[in-house]
Amino acid sequence: MREDPKTYSLSLRVRRITFEDAYVSVPVTSSITKPKDDGTLGIDFEAFVAEAVRISIDPRVEWKAEESRTEPHPMQGPKPEDRKSFDAFYFPEA
Repeated sequence: MREDPKTYSLSLRVRRITFEDAYVSVPVTSSITKPKDDGTLGIDFEAFVAEAVRISIDPRVEWKAEESRTEPHPMQGPKPEDRKSFDAFYFPEA
């Protein structure tokens, strides 16, 4: 701790957003196909995406962090009693 204990600090609620990506293969079944005007079958894109999202919740899917960023949280307010605040004054190398 520094020698002068008198400090002033401002607090800001921040949030860290991490984007992850994964690849999933969706079986081509009747749940994602629809008949086209010419009588052939085509992929129903919305159904395909919905099925891919459903499959992606499987715990065996390999997710990789793609991007992470920290930004001010859009909702500011007093810190709840059960939360801690990191005070950089006491950790100057931060």
